Amino acid sequence: MSIDIIDLKEFYRSSLSRRVSDIAKKMLKRLRQTEHNNRTLFVGFGAPYADKSQNEFLLMQAHFGVLAWPDSQNNRALLAYEGEWAFADHIFDEIIIIHGLEYAQHASNFLQECYRCLRPEGRLVVVVPNRRSIWVRSDKTPFGFGQPYTLTQLSMILKKCEFIPVDVVRGLYTFPSSTWLGSLWSWIFECIASRALQKFSGLVGISAIKRVYAGIPLKKTEKEQRIAIPQATLG
Repeated sequence: MSIDIIDLKEFYRSSLSRRVSDIAKKMLKRLRQTEHNNRTLFVGFGAPYADKSQNEFLLMQAHFGVLAWPDSQNNRALLAYEGEWAFADHIFDEIIIIHGLEYAQHASNFLQECYRCLRPEGRLVVVVPNRRSIWVRSDKTPFGFGQPYTLTQLSMILKKCEFIPVDVVRGLYTFPSSTWLGSLWSWIFECIASRALQKFSGLVGISAIKRVYAGIPLKKTEKEQRIAIPQATLG
């Protein structure tokens, strides 16, 4: 069973999503850059978190679907294959992945495009469902679909794609329930679990810097060496 952009839009209209979006916004605030006028790209489903008054854009995966944002007349959202983004190299100061990496068909290709489109020393922010949480065991939310990660797994895949993790954050210790009783227990559990059961958070997030090398060493290969020798001048 898969999920698409319509399912995510419907989820963010539900009462349960308010708790999720509040926590996710706090996590993003801690992980993001503080500079103003950054050119930022949200990848996945960033509409609930992007600011239309800022220089921000949305990219949604081809197998996922796309919706106009902020509206059809001033659209700044586009659809793209996860390994073929229609952007020039080094164009963004910041890329934020939310509801994106866990649904990627090829995570390495997905992150390679992030690397290509980020400026040198640009920042990548990734928020994904935590593999250990109860949220990934319920298909009532988007977190029950796709590939969840632990913080260790997320850090490893970012390092393999030449990103340097600089900060981590956890959030969402409540239960995936929208009833009044579930909300009450969730509030109590949030206060306790955020201190005693950190590894079981619903979401994990990492902020990473694009690693830039001064040069790439060439591999030595055995091949025929050809030398041009000037010919003697005939008298």
